[in-house]
This record gives sequence, structure tokens and C-alpha cells, in this order.
Amino acid sequence: EKRTKFLIEKNGYRDSVYINAAKIFQGIHTEKRKDRILVRYGDDSVSPTLTFKDEYSQYVSYELAFNALKYQDLLEEMLLDSCVYPCQSIPDELTSLLVVMLYDLQDRKFQAREIFDEEEPVAEVRKIEHYLYRY
Repeated sequence: EKRTKFLIEKNGYRDSVYINAAKIFQGIHTEKRKDRILVRYGDDSVSPTLTFKDEYSQYVSYELAFNALKYQDLLEEMLLDSCVYPCQSIPDELTSLLVVMLYDLQDRKFQAREIFDEEEPVAEVRKIEHYLYRY
């Protein structure tokens, strides 16, 4: 019964899940050698504060972060080849959010995500989402 509780939604997640997944990804992403860095992730010296709404949010945040990590090279290639990255309006600190949301967007086969009315929107998530939809 517990396993069915964690079936992945194919219509997107709450903004807070993307924020937490990006923070997790920021701490675990693979660092490239200095001469091979094409995508910059900003400063990750500060340990992120994660706040999960419930067990499900925690589960999907980690799952999203680890799936993005698994495909990090491919996702970075997609960002570079499509000219989505680099972008002057998106600071390096939001690159992890960009990668995590790109993974989710392609996993949903580029369908729009469901917006949850009861949740406070997060400006960074909405900014990245609109940016990705433009490309």
C-alpha cells in the first residue's frame, strides 16, 4: 500500500519540491574539471536548508534530484545545444533549478504542469518554468 503512495505524478510537482530538489542537486552534482566546465552552478559552499511539507514531498524531491544527477551530462548538453544556457537573466545559483526542471519537463514529455492553488508560488520556479517553455 505504501508503494502506491509514491507513484510519480506526470503532471509536475509543487514549487517547493523543485526548490528542494534543486538544493539537493546543487550539493551532489558532478563537478567538471576546470578546463571542461561549460555549465556553472554557482556557489555551493553554504549547506542548504531543506523544508519538506510531508514524506511524499521529501521522496519526490530526492528522486527528482537523483534523476537529474543521473542524466546531468545529457541535460547540460540539451541546455547548451538549444541555446537555453547561458542566459543573462538567470544567475548561476539557479542553474540547478534549471537542470532539475528540465529533467522533469522532458520526463512529462514537455506537457504543461498542473499548478496547485493551495500553494504559495515561488518566483524563481515560475521564472525558470516560463523560460523553459519559451524554448
